[in-house]
Amino acid sequence: MLRRVLAIGLSLLAPLLAACAIPALIADSFGEHGFPTVDETAEAYNQDLRWGRLQQAAAQMAPEQREPFFALFDGDPGPFRFTSVEVLSAVPKGIGGREVDVLVSWEFYNPPALTERKLRQKQTWRFLELERRWEVSADLAVFEAVATPARIGAEPVPASPQR
Repeated sequence: MLRRVLAIGLSLLAPLLAACAIPALIADSFGEHGFPTVDETAEAYNQDLRWGRLQQAAAQMAPEQREPFFALFDGDPGPFRFTSVEVLSAVPKGIGGREVDVLVSWEFYNPPALTERKLRQKQTWRFLELERRWEVSADLAVFEAVATPARIGAEPVPASPQR
């Protein structure tokens, strides 16, 4: 009889113990305070842009930057083919580290050219307390400067003078 009571008691307690462990496991996948760290968020944003997941990348941007972002990167075909991206540094600034300057290195080429190019981009990440998430304000001017001439309205320059 005692064994049955213990077996029933353990079978009822096991799900409760498991339920207590799940929130701890979920919290471990986020930062110390229950939200993703700036490093994780910046990595996700940059990988989304690298692989052409523009909607996901734009969701992490400041609202006023989304339209210029899509104008620059969205197209058929897009003006950039990224070959690699690397976060070089992340420097907290302000009180409590709620703002972080991130320096990112991009390697890419502009189709139809096959010459790989490199550039560095500054991204400023701010933590939005009410939304409990990070938001990026990225320097898009560095990409605008190297976009294909057709994308920025200039005529292409021939590789050699026509004779």
